[in-house]
Amino acid sequence: AAAELIHSGDVVIFDSGTTVLQVAAHVPGPLRNGTDLTTVTNSLPVIDETTGWSRPHVICLGGLYLPGHQALVGPQTVADLRELSADIVFVGCDGLTIETGLTTPHVLVAEVGATMVSRASRVVVVADSSKLGRRGFTPIAPITAVNVLVTDAEADPAELDRLRAAGVDIIVT
Repeated sequence: AAAELIHSGDVVIFDSGTTVLQVAAHVPGPLRNGTDLTTVTNSLPVIDETTGWSRPHVICLGGLYLPGHQALVGPQTVADLRELSADIVFVGCDGLTIETGLTTPHVLVAEVGATMVSRASRVVVVADSSKLGRRGFTPIAPITAVNVLVTDAEADPAELDRLRAAGVDIIVT
């Protein structure tokens, strides 16, 4: 469902994480075959996925490699992102609440995620229901920065209502 939000001609930023990887893996075939979709990522699994497309246009962000996250982070990654603008960003998280927004367990991952969010016109969070209502270690972005949440059918309806009231569009799969 998240991948269906991508349009021809978009510049798309993919954050790191397994859920975001699934978005990249489900980009519709016609978008994979053209050269008018630009992808930007710090995630090695996303790089592996997108460079396997027939005609990829992939911007690989540099930085310090975090093996546990299979992602590049740090000042170089942030500097690379600050030179770019995107139509849409897909961000994962380990927690999402009205009070704390998006959170993650690693401060360098949070810094990269925050910069990604600031560089995109539309912010899409992909998070399974276990992450909703959960407060993680360090913030990525406030809930006001989120345009769309894509989650699963196990999500707590009361939590979804709170997010909708905060202005977040919800897609339940």
